Amino acid sequence: MSKHLAVPDIVNKGQRVLRTIVQVGIPAFLAFALVLPKIIEALGLPVDSQVYIALVAFAGAVTATAGAIARVMAIPAVDQWLTSIGLGSVPKAQAQTTPAAVTPADPDQPAAGTPPSAAESTAD
Repeated sequence: MSKHLAVPDIVNKGQRVLRTIVQVGIPAFLAFALVLPKIIEALGLPVDSQVYIALVAFAGAVTATAGAIARVMAIPAVDQWLTSIGLGSVPKAQAQTTPAAVTPADPDQPAAGTPPSAAESTAD
């Protein structure tokens, strides 16, 4: 029987994405828009507007990619898998291991191992 981790839902998924965008965006734009042009100039290469625009666009792409990855990581199934390898929203030790749910073959019949209810046993 397989088991899976019971991981609580992530709260404020949008806020987590925005925080990631800020955390990645600030250093990316500082590095690509301010620092890298100075390094390129120090190497004796010209920094024209096309190079500058390309660096800013790359900073934007890095930031957008990080935000998209943060949103994917907030999906419950992905978070459950990340928790199983120690990278989830809660520590692995905090998640509870539960047996995988088994659906009965007939939805009108109780799952195997389920005791009959009192109403079913008095019907005979």
